[in-house]
Amino acid sequence: MLSKSYLDNDMSKSQIHYFAASLFFLFSLFKVTGAEARLIENLYSAEVAVASQSSSDRQQAIGQAFDRVIKKLTGQTELAGHDAIQRAKRDVNNYLVQYGYSENEGQRTLTATFDGRKLRALLAEQQLPYWGSRRPQLMLWIAKENSNGQRVIIDSNSESVFTQQLRFFAQQYSIPIQLPLMDLTDSFTINATDVWGRFLDPVRTTTERYGTDGLLIGRIIRQDNEEKPWSLNWFVEVGDDRFSGEVTATSPDWLAEPLVEQLMAQLAKQYSVTAGDENVRNTLMIKVEKLSSLNRVLELEAFLDSIVSVSDVRLLEYSQAMSEFEIVVNGPVDQILQAINLDGRLVSQELGPFVAARQTETPVYRWNESR
Repeated sequence: MLSKSYLDNDMSKSQIHYFAASLFFLFSLFKVTGAEARLIENLYSAEVAVASQSSSDRQQAIGQAFDRVIKKLTGQTELAGHDAIQRAKRDVNNYLVQYGYSENEGQRTLTATFDGRKLRALLAEQQLPYWGSRRPQLMLWIAKENSNGQRVIIDSNSESVFTQQLRFFAQQYSIPIQLPLMDLTDSFTINATDVWGRFLDPVRTTTERYGTDGLLIGRIIRQDNEEKPWSLNWFVEVGDDRFSGEVTATSPDWLAEPLVEQLMAQLAKQYSVTAGDENVRNTLMIKVEKLSSLNRVLELEAFLDSIVSVSDVRLLEYSQAMSEFEIVVNGPVDQILQAINLDGRLVSQELGPFVAARQTETPVYRWNESR
């Protein structure tokens, strides 16, 4: 770091500004490209601790894994107790695809994977929400006060109990998150005061470097509450959507689990879809660019048919340059638009997956064959 005496003696104020601006330009060339909107790969799997490989312990662990997957798919922890879900759980082997054991540092775990098609059908039949594999990745800007009163941003190098818990529960509930590097590049555009005061402009500017879908701003504070003296209030921005919340705990170490659960519930509420009312039918027209063959058309139709709210798909016009489809939807059209945009196989040519779709124009998409 440049000392004050060095700056006073050898550099003018204008030279310092030029030097800083030049450094920022140089470091801004190195964007963090690893973070991007993610398709969750293990959406229908869950890992739980198991005491032994006995039949009784195995069945108990599979039931726990089933509950966790239901929470991931719906975003609502209480739905694990729904009557239809409980009936399905009693016949859990009918939904089970595979299971396996692993051991790490003396802790044995069981990983169970369930049939996604059957689970989607179960949720659709009961008119329960379904939050698919396309989920917004969030950049987490969380500030806290050290014991000496200094405010700092929790960065990706942190191995505190809080950050370990944060990573663990985010993985368990399939919430893609990232913590900032807080390197020299970040330090040019953001500081703890910006996060603590929830100043959005510097937070947005710095988040652009990471390429995430949205951001979370939070601050950990001690409050006058004997039972739960620690709180974390947070604000999320994803595209056009904004929401906030607050969680409390007996220690700052234990704020992560309620934060992730509250965040999961809010995100799922915003982005989940529910099978529509059979008595309310709507028609949606979409255009798709560059379908290279009829095989691609069949793949696209199969995808659209798999969405719980869709009752029929018709190809109205085909050409390799632009094809047009009519989709018959049970329920609101905005839900099917959101389901299409969040899935990621149909890529909007007009807006991102987490920006509200316009219904006044025919949406134009490109079929992503790599998904």
